[in-house]
Amino acid sequence: LHVEDKQGVFSLKGRHSTFQRFRTGDEEEDSKTKAPRKPYLLLHRGQSAKFDVIFKPTLAQRLEGKIRVSMGGEFYNKTQIELVGEGYKDEFTLDGLEEDPRARNSKSSLQKDIIDAVRVDHIQFGPCPVGKHCLRTFTITNRSSVEVMRFEWVADTPFQFSPKVGHLHPGCAKVITVTLKSDVPATFKRHLVKCKVAKINLQLPPEEVCDWDDTMFTGTWVDTTTKDPAASWPAKEEVVEPVPEPPHTVVEQSSHEAQVYLSALVDYAQFKMNTIVVQLKQTMPYQTRMATFRMCNTGRVPLEYIWLEAEDNKRAVMHLKKPFSSTLMR
Repeated sequence: LHVEDKQGVFSLKGRHSTFQRFRTGDEEEDSKTKAPRKPYLLLHRGQSAKFDVIFKPTLAQRLEGKIRVSMGGEFYNKTQIELVGEGYKDEFTLDGLEEDPRARNSKSSLQKDIIDAVRVDHIQFGPCPVGKHCLRTFTITNRSSVEVMRFEWVADTPFQFSPKVGHLHPGCAKVITVTLKSDVPATFKRHLVKCKVAKINLQLPPEEVCDWDDTMFTGTWVDTTTKDPAASWPAKEEVVEPVPEPPHTVVEQSSHEAQVYLSALVDYAQFKMNTIVVQLKQTMPYQTRMATFRMCNTGRVPLEYIWLEAEDNKRAVMHLKKPFSSTLMR
């Protein structure tokens, strides 16, 4: 395998199991007609090798490279793998997101004269039961060394972002939690959500202003109007209030939008059992009989189930909670 890269931004790294399959050919010092054989990878029938392609750009630009794979006893067959990467420089970044599987469709990409770099801007919730909360997290980072930034997510139901509004001091990051809860079946494919980002000037020096977002609350104890006659002081209760946003002004022409795409499948859980009556054979005292039946998840989302074994005369009910079953593979 040979990496062709003019800028030197691509590199190839083999996994540990791959290194064990490398071989080094014998060099013949006296041979003038035959060049020394380079190290090669030997794969027997059914074996595989894994490599990591590392992209480390130095500039904000589109970059291309190639991996040439020579195969055969004398490397008579050659395969070429295209490498495409795009370096970017942004002071506000979204980290921990996923690639959209459709963007990796090789058939559609190879039909183009210019192969697009895959953008990592996708959150895949997967299958979610109706009425249940499904959570995903990612991180936003302020990569500026001096600027304070304000962010605000513009999302509609059934998606909720937390924190929705907040400040990011230089070099700081926040974990964003996205919650999906739908009371009806729904399918979301690349649902676009935008985040308004702007640089701000705080009224006080940044080092004197604490971090802030809309999930922060403060509690104070206040006297109540009710008083216990036996007590010599009034009763107190805690009052919880949101922390106000620090005063600030928005820097002109600094506003821009970041965006993320959400995909999810919300549906009712469905199942099927091969019987509704479990008939046990006659059992002698102190013997144990066991019967089996099959329950199958026929839906498109995970099935959560609980067995309730009710005794006669409405006595205690024993709850046997089982873990999620796996979605039926078709």
